[in-house]
Amino acid sequence: MIDEREKPALAALEKLGIPYKRYEHACALTMEDCVDIGADVGAHHCKNLFLCNRQKTDYYLMLIRGDKKFKTAVVSKLLGVSRLSFCDAEQLMDKLGLLPGSVTAMGLLCPNAKDVTVVVDEEVANFPMVCVHPCVSTASLAITGADLMKFLHSTGNSLRLVNVPDEDAQE
Repeated sequence: MIDEREKPALAALEKLGIPYKRYEHACALTMEDCVDIGADVGAHHCKNLFLCNRQKTDYYLMLIRGDKKFKTAVVSKLLGVSRLSFCDAEQLMDKLGLLPGSVTAMGLLCPNAKDVTVVVDEEVANFPMVCVHPCVSTASLAITGADLMKFLHSTGNSLRLVNVPDEDAQE
């Protein structure tokens, strides 16, 4: 059964002509919970990190390969930001209309998300297939990486592609 919170995401994809395969599953809050979801179509999963600067005036939604290490100092430097930190549950709800564990690019449909900068690791942009939550952590949508980028461009949010090095390359 489709949760009401999913409907805006599904409608946005349909409006853009983006095909998707929807999966219902148990609540998936971690990357480990997502491992098998979308495997039948070869979909990759990415971490979706909601971040802000020290002053809590600039917000970033980062999409990075699921098994890639996130290092605040490295990403802060790539973005030219003094120090990034994770947003709290209140900021997540205010800006993206999401609960912890359901962070997704689909949250950019929230009216308060217009000032959120989207940061996409180049690997994610090039995934043949990727799974994203449709604003709930009990479902996932498999779409192509190209269609994910099409969706991101359609939101009107500022979009930055970055090349986050693998941990081995950072040392």
